[in-house]
Amino acid sequence: MTNETEIILETFVEEHLSRLQEQTLVTYKRNIIEFLDFAQIPLQDVRPSDVRKWMAHLNHYEPATIHQKIASLRLFFDYGVEEQMVEKNPIYAIELPKLKDRVPEYLTREQLMQLRMLTNRSRRERAIIEMFYATGVRLSELIAMKQTDIDWEGRHILIRKGKGKKERLVLFTPECEQQVKDYLKERADEQPYLFLNSKGRPLQSRTLRLMFEGYSKQLGFKVTPHTMRHTFAAHLAEKGMPLVHIQDLLGHDTIGV
Repeated sequence: MTNETEIILETFVEEHLSRLQEQTLVTYKRNIIEFLDFAQIPLQDVRPSDVRKWMAHLNHYEPATIHQKIASLRLFFDYGVEEQMVEKNPIYAIELPKLKDRVPEYLTREQLMQLRMLTNRSRRERAIIEMFYATGVRLSELIAMKQTDIDWEGRHILIRKGKGKKERLVLFTPECEQQVKDYLKERADEQPYLFLNSKGRPLQSRTLRLMFEGYSKQLGFKVTPHTMRHTFAAHLAEKGMPLVHIQDLLGHDTIGV
């Protein structure tokens, strides 16, 4: 990759910081570098055939992963066209592999009860599970929550860093309120974050993922933070809530979560 291309890539990342989540940008940047290292040609010389060769090189990946990698390139080359660094975007001539229709995984009410019983051993873990289930928030949104974001009287929480940097208010249940209050009573720190790790420091996404991996092993069925998000949506749909309202609560432009 030439110095000029490196500068273009860094400028692309900087200009998209306000539009995309940081982790999304990290993934996109990695995908773009991976392609450029494979192609070994100047940016302005990239043709659809070069992208197809890369896709053939990626044939051991799932179609969804290939779609994500190509989406990274599409956005990057769109930026290149806008800034007149390349004449056209080669990605628009690419036919992507078909995606399998996937039914979102969610917990049955029996499985949810088992998860609640398992996490009763820890007020913190129990409160985390209830917050995921009661609000449908993303993992990144949960770890970013601060105590000052909660309106206890109105029983809602402000989600400040949603996808696409959108803010939204999300209601939570009396059960969630009780579990979180019980957890906070155990705290004797001055940390602003709602959830901390076992050492009293701000919670990290890796910590949560490892917790959920442990739950999956102990319960015998898969459960992840995203499973909780699907469960939130599915259980509201079962109660008859219109999909458009569920979509708003999830902070999504479409119902696919």
